[in-house]
Parts: sequence; structure tokens; C-alpha cells
Amino acid sequence: MARTSTAAAPKAKINLPANVAQALAAEVASITNRIGAPGGDRIKVTQAKRFRMPSGEEHAGPIQAVIVDFVSFNALYDGAFDPNDITPPLCAAIGSDIATLSPFADSTDVQCDSCAACPMNQFGSAGRGKACQNSRLLALLPPDASADTPLMVLKVSPTALRSFDGYVATIARSFQMPPLAVVTEISLDPNVDYPSLRFGNPQPADPDLVALALARREEARTRLNTKPDF
Repeated sequence: MARTSTAAAPKAKINLPANVAQALAAEVASITNRIGAPGGDRIKVTQAKRFRMPSGEEHAGPIQAVIVDFVSFNALYDGAFDPNDITPPLCAAIGSDIATLSPFADSTDVQCDSCAACPMNQFGSAGRGKACQNSRLLALLPPDASADTPLMVLKVSPTALRSFDGYVATIARSFQMPPLAVVTEISLDPNVDYPSLRFGNPQPADPDLVALALARREEARTRLNTKPDF
């Protein structure tokens, strides 16, 4: 995977009284609940079945990456999802535990207190599928990442959930480790007409890369759990 060329922000050191520093730390912790998720860190999958990297570079893949962390993302849109006309979801939920997912309280139109019990999240609510779009959000680092390499975010669509979930289960069973311990190959299925991600060919990651991924995990979780802009 090509490394994003974004320059790292300078790290400023400011000496403040302890009580002021503590108050500012609490303020920083609440910032992600007050702003929308950034968009410039996303790897997008085009309808032409190509990967569009955060740098703007496009290629057919596959790409290699370490999956630093991932979450489930449920979103209900007003009408059919249109990749050429992205609109905010009416109702959305993000979390690590599928069984306990619940929508953000400030969703435009909360459908139910629990995603598991929501009628829009049941098979048959939209033809043979679900009206609510179930997906995964992944935080990735390239195999040649350094401490200053920006995280990248990739969305796994409903058509690729079986591939991703099965792959994660295989890594846990075969390696007895989470996905961040291996370099994963991410490709697009050549056997279907629409863009659908596939995951495979795990290779043990270098110990330094695993340590880096672990060190960046909290950053990844904060990014992935940032609520959408309603």
C-alpha cells in the first residue's frame, strides 16, 4: 500500500498549571462527540472496482494493510443508498459489540432503542435484505508504517461482511491473535459485477509493526467511533 504523503502536525509543548492541564485534557476527550468524522483519511472503493487512496491515487489493488481495529456501523438512509449522492443517515449506530448496538440519540429519526430489536434491521425489511445498512469500519496502517503515518479508514459494505467476518474468525482460530498481528491482503472480487471487498492471504506482521499497531489502537478506536454528521 502506498504511504500517504500527509505531513505530520508539529507536536507543541505547552507548560500549564496542573489544574488547567487537567481541564484541557477533559475538553480534548469530549471533542470527538462535538464534531463530524473527518473524510480525508478514507480509502474509497469506486464503482469501477478500483481503490481510491486518501492521496487521490487510484489502482485496481490488491492492497496490503494491518487492521489496527474495526467497529460495526449500522445506518438507515432515506431511500436507496446512492454512492454518487451521499446524504447523512436518518439513524445510525457504531460500536464494537453487535449485540448491544444502539442508535446515536441525536440521529435524525431514531427507529428503535436497540439495533437488534429494530424492524429496519431485520431481513425482509427491504426485499430479501435489510433496510438498515450493516457494515464494518476498519482503521488501517500500511506494512511500512511509521509512528507518523496517518491511519486510513475503509468501509466494508454489506456484500463483503461474510468475507470480512469469516477472515477475522480464521485469524483468531489459526493465529490465536487479533487481525493487527498479520498483514492482510484486501482485494475486490473479480467474480461479481459490483465492487465487493475480499480479505485473505494473512502474513505474520513484523514485531515492530505489531507494536506500532498496538500503540495506535486507542487513536484508531477514537476515530472509528466518531459519530456521523447528521
